[in-house]
Amino acid sequence: MTWTHRDLLPSVVLILLGAYALWETLAMSTFGAIFPRLAGFGLLLGGIALAVRAVWRNPPVTRPHGDLARPLLFLALLLGWAILLPVTGFVPTSIGGAILAMALAFEERPAARSVLAQSAALVGVVVLVALLFGRLLLVPLP
Repeated sequence: MTWTHRDLLPSVVLILLGAYALWETLAMSTFGAIFPRLAGFGLLLGGIALAVRAVWRNPPVTRPHGDLARPLLFLALLLGWAILLPVTGFVPTSIGGAILAMALAFEERPAARSVLAQSAALVGVVVLVALLFGRLLLVPLP
């Protein structure tokens, strides 16, 4: 596989995941299968679009420069969030994870007022998602 065809393998993985998700919905109730079918079709269509783009357009790409420290830290943060989620619950884990992700994303040290405003917005989003799932959609979160 050449560097310009690097998107072929991920597109096949997306197509297979989408097909598997759609296949799994055959045993579900009509209402219970709504979200998995939506996600499955999204994966399937995204994989097909990625495959067509990789084969047909084949854009030139330069190799990325820089170190892998920040992406690996984001991956570790996501893994830590997934591990701590059942232990500490959705709201505290998500607030901590969102604030740590925000801190990792900063290139330069921001003003304290900006950090405070962004942290408050993140807390609000996490609480809103928890209320939306818990009260409106009746989906229990850990």
